[in-house]
Amino acid sequence: MTEASSSQALSEGQTIQWYRVEEVLGRGGFGITYLATDNNLEHRVAIKEYLPTTFVERRSDKSLVPSSAAAETQFREGLARFLSEARTLVKFRHKNIVRVMAVFEANNTAYLVMEYEEGERFKEAVSRAGGADESTLKSLLLNIIDGLEQVHQHGFIHRDIKPVNIIIRHDGSPVLLDFGASRVVNRDNAAPPTSFVSAGFTPLEQYQEGAGMELGPWTDIYSLAATVYYAISGQTPVSAVSRLASFVKKSPDPLVPATEVGHGRYSEPFLEAIDWALQFKIADRPQTLAQWRQAIEHTGPVNQAPPVRVHSARRLPKSVETPNPPRKGVFIRRGLSVAALISLLSAGGWMLYNANAQQRQIQNLLSEADEVFAGDGYLMQSRPLYLQVLDLDSQNPDAQAQIEAIDARAEASVLALAEAQEFASAGSLIIAYASARPDRVAALRVAVDEIRLQANRRQQIVRAESAIEDGQYQDALLTLAALTRGGTSDDEVAVLEQRARAALDKRAEEQKVLKARQLQQEQQRLVKEQRLADAYERQKQRRSDYRQYLNSARWALQNDNIEMARKWFDSASAMQITDAEFTELEARLEAAEAFLQTPLSNYEVSYARGQFNALRRAVELKNLVAIEELVGADSPRLNLFRTLFKRYRQITVKIMDVEPKLDPKRVSATLRIEKMALPNGDVVYPSASYRDSDLTIERQRYTWSPIRW
Repeated sequence: MTEASSSQALSEGQTIQWYRVEEVLGRGGFGITYLATDNNLEHRVAIKEYLPTTFVERRSDKSLVPSSAAAETQFREGLARFLSEARTLVKFRHKNIVRVMAVFEANNTAYLVMEYEEGERFKEAVSRAGGADESTLKSLLLNIIDGLEQVHQHGFIHRDIKPVNIIIRHDGSPVLLDFGASRVVNRDNAAPPTSFVSAGFTPLEQYQEGAGMELGPWTDIYSLAATVYYAISGQTPVSAVSRLASFVKKSPDPLVPATEVGHGRYSEPFLEAIDWALQFKIADRPQTLAQWRQAIEHTGPVNQAPPVRVHSARRLPKSVETPNPPRKGVFIRRGLSVAALISLLSAGGWMLYNANAQQRQIQNLLSEADEVFAGDGYLMQSRPLYLQVLDLDSQNPDAQAQIEAIDARAEASVLALAEAQEFASAGSLIIAYASARPDRVAALRVAVDEIRLQANRRQQIVRAESAIEDGQYQDALLTLAALTRGGTSDDEVAVLEQRARAALDKRAEEQKVLKARQLQQEQQRLVKEQRLADAYERQKQRRSDYRQYLNSARWALQNDNIEMARKWFDSASAMQITDAEFTELEARLEAAEAFLQTPLSNYEVSYARGQFNALRRAVELKNLVAIEELVGADSPRLNLFRTLFKRYRQITVKIMDVEPKLDPKRVSATLRIEKMALPNGDVVYPSASYRDSDLTIERQRYTWSPIRW
């Protein structure tokens, strides 16, 4: 792997597909936007690169790789969301939202290609001399609402609306830019989204995104209203975190209403519509752009003098503002007046010189303290300087007001950190604040502990709710029991306990029913298996009987016992089993039966008569070998002829009554002994008991049987 490149951004002239990078337009924690040229169409585009700098690094081949194994999952999940949501954004078409043209993958990340809109940024447009009148501002606002509403209808929110993300084209129409932070709301089972925060323009739910506060159209509505507030007042609105601190302390909201900052220059209904959208709580704001549009469209512009610009001076919360101006005589900070210098040269000028020297020291301390006031050193650096001023002038209103502001800011920061569940940072700030206001530390710790307790309680309740949703009712009851032991039991806990117990009871009943059903199914399964086993055995026996019947039929057929073969074959046929062996045997049997039904031909009768005559000659010749060949050696009639052959010198026989038969297919005849000659020449005639022998020769399919007598 190549070594990591020191630069995260793509360099000028770098080519991605057919886009050539020209310059960087903007950077964020999760992406960089480039101005690029489409080499195919020769026009400029804006390209957003998915680049979460916290857990990836750029390699020398410009590809991105996660910085650790643990970051791999985060990077891949974020990349998948970026691609999925970009493929939906590309479907949007509205003249007042930037067109997303394409999305593609390269360098092991993804790129969102958008139209490059040229014009003046909203921030600069409304800051020009005279600012924006109500008609212009309302027209810009309603056009943005029309485009943004299409985004909301597809289930997306922008999440990063602010003055720098709105361009006023040369024809005066607005366009909302940078959908790189947009995402689908109400995504089920999704990884916690990444928070995008722009102080003053981001509502509280976006600071705590993924911690139980739901985002929705009201989130974009707040940001868009804050952008209009900036146009009206010339100031970035007070951040949601600062408003939270005042809310926790039950102090007045530090955000000066639009009805005050725009009074006399804009209509009251228009300003009230802006204040409605800037409400701190989600439920107090318009829930949809349609609701807000109706409030805006029912306002009427007033033709008043151009707005008085309120520049970037810091406005203190009302709770710490002083009723009198914090500065008496701006000239004092800028040095001594000419009159004061003349006084120094007068006879009594020494005391005045000392007084002015002290005043110079005070002004230097105030100036030095003011420089640090806006930064992180307001508590440890600025406050001690204001205290030095009070040591020199205990009634100095500037120092008193600023110290009050510092104390209020420190306490608000402690509470804001606690609300953000950054308790370690809140504790560190309390320790730093303790040296300045030890009398306030105990109350702050109590407040932080209360916030911690409420946060822990809320986490436990959320955990219990999640456990109930996931079906982990026992875990939910254990969590709620811990809350009850901690003394935080209330109606909400009781309701959750009731839900969990009811769900457990329902599950127990369902399991009981399920077990009964399973038992019934198991019994049915066993019965079915037994039936199948019995059927298998019956089928097995049936097959065995079938095979036995076929074998018996085949044996009978082989022995030309066609009648018996038919009986066995019919028994096999009754089994209603047909296979190749059955078909072959059936054909053979039918052929045998057809053979039996065919009468003997004259040739076959002549053949039988010839066999009978051969037997006659063998008897007259007393040729036992020939006789045995014709009738078989085991014929019982042979014994008679053996005896006769021994006793008589000559035996005369004849064949008569030759007749063909059909069932079975055979030829019958009679062999008659006519006379027998003794050795002395005497002739003897046989008795009727052995004179005639019935002869039969059977025609088989392929041969003839021996002569049977």
